[in-house]
Parts: sequence; structure tokens; C-alpha cells
Amino acid sequence: MSAETPAPRGRVVEHLANERTHLAYVRTAIVLFTFGITLHQFSQFVAEHRPDATVVAGWRVGLGMVIVGVTLALWSAYRFDVVTRQIDDGTYRPSRLAMMLLSLVVLVLGAAATIWLLWR
Repeated sequence: MSAETPAPRGRVVEHLANERTHLAYVRTAIVLFTFGITLHQFSQFVAEHRPDATVVAGWRVGLGMVIVGVTLALWSAYRFDVVTRQIDDGTYRPSRLAMMLLSLVVLVLGAAATIWLLWR
């Protein structure tokens, strides 16, 4: 039985930070797709019980939230693996492209939600 040398404290802290970041993305993904499902179901309920009500695109927004949530969960798992390997190799560099793309997606979704709310 060989004893493994413990990881340096700095690396442990980096791995724990990476794990916290991953879990934050997972929580956000769960919220997105559960709220998307709720919105989808609620818009169907309103459409069935209030034929005179205008349910324009609630189900589409709900479906979009589910798709974004699942995509975020997949991206988070990929990103967690990449960063873990980079930390182990000592080559970690923050991904400006990933952060800019994620910010752009949030900006576009926020703008679309604002337009949708104002349009109604």
C-alpha cells in the first residue's frame, strides 16, 4: 500500500473554489429548468381554464428556460473538468471568452424578457 503525498494547501483551496463555482452553476441550472417547467405548466393551465385569456408565449419562455438550464448544467460539468485538470497541471488561466459568452447570454435573455414583458 503506497501512501499518496497530500496536495499542497494552495491546490486544495483552488479545487474547493472550483467545486463551489460548479455547485453554484448547478443550483442556477436547477432553478432555471424547474421554473421553466412551472411556467410552461402554468401557461397551459391558464390556456385550458381561461379560453379568453391571452397566453402569448408563456410555454415558449418556459421551454427556453429549460433548454438554457440544461445547457448551463452541461457547460458547468465540462468547465469543472477543464479547470480541475488545469489546476492539477498548474496551468490554470481564467477563461475570458467563457465569461464574456455567459454574460452575453444572460444579457440577451434579460433583454428578451424585458421586451416580452413590455410587449404584453
